[in-house]
Amino acid sequence: MSSNRKICWGARSLRFAVVGCLALAVASCGTKQSPPPRPITVLPSAAAALTPALYMSIAGDISLYAVRASEIAIERSADERTRALAQGVLADQRGVASQLSMAGRRVNLLPDATLTPLLEEELDALRRSSDVDRDYRRLLGTALAGVLDAHETFARAGTSATLRPVAAMAAPVTRKNLDAVRR
Repeated sequence: MSSNRKICWGARSLRFAVVGCLALAVASCGTKQSPPPRPITVLPSAAAALTPALYMSIAGDISLYAVRASEIAIERSADERTRALAQGVLADQRGVASQLSMAGRRVNLLPDATLTPLLEEELDALRRSSDVDRDYRRLLGTALAGVLDAHETFARAGTSATLRPVAAMAAPVTRKNLDAVRR
C-alpha cells in the first residue's frame, strides 16, 4: 500500500469516526427534558475537617429532624414497632439536642431551631406518605448515617474542647438509633 493510500485511508477512518460520534451525539439528544437535579445534602466524610460551627449546624439540624420525623411517625404509624422505635429515637435525639444546646451556649454556637428547606421537604413528604413506616425508616436512616460520621469525626479530631465530648456522647446514641432503624 502506498503512503498516499495510507493517508487517504487514515483520513477516511477519521471522517467515519467523527461522523459516527456526531450521529451518536445527535441520537442521544431527545426532546424529553430530564427533571432538574434534586439538591443533595453533603455530609462530611471522616477525612474532612469539621469546624465547630459546621459540626453544630449538621448535628443540630439532624437531631431536630430526627425529633420531628419521630413525632410524625408516632402520630401516623399504625405499626406498634415503628411507634416504639420512634419513641426511642425521639427521647435519644432530644437528649443529644439538649447537650448540643448546652455546649453550644458555652462556645456561642447555638443550634438552629429551624430546618433546612430540604429537610423540611422530607418532613412534608413523610406527613403525606402512604407508607409512613417504610419512609420514616428510609429517611431517618439516611440522615442518621450522615450525622453519625460527623459525630465520630468531630469526637476524634474536632477543634473545640467543649464540643468534642458532646460528639463523643452523641456518636454511640446515634449509632444505636441507626441500628434500630435498620432492623
